[in-house]
Amino acid sequence: MALLRITYRLLRAVRTHYANRRRDASLRDCDPRMLKDIGLRWERGKLVPLHPERSAVERAVATVADARVDAEVDAGAKPAAAESAHETCPRCGARLA
Repeated sequence: MALLRITYRLLRAVRTHYANRRRDASLRDCDPRMLKDIGLRWERGKLVPLHPERSAVERAVATVADARVDAEVDAGAKPAAAESAHETCPRCGARLA
C-alpha cells in the first residue's frame, strides 16, 4: 500500500509540475496590466498571486483533501469527491455545519 501511495503522489507531482510549466509559458507573453486583471504578477521569474493569503488557505484545504484521499486509498475504498467550496470556510478552511 505504501508503494501505491508513493506512486500516486509521484505521478500527481509530475502532472502538476508540467501543468504549471505550460501555464507559465502561456502567460509569459502577457503584459503586467493583463496579469493584474487575472490576479497574478511576476516575482523573481515566478508567477505569484496578488493576494497570497487566499491561495494559502486554498492550499491548506487541498492538503487536507489529499490526505483524506491517501487514507482512503490505503483503506482500499474509492476516493470520495473533494469537498465543494460551500462546505468549507474560504478564510480558515474549517468545515461548515
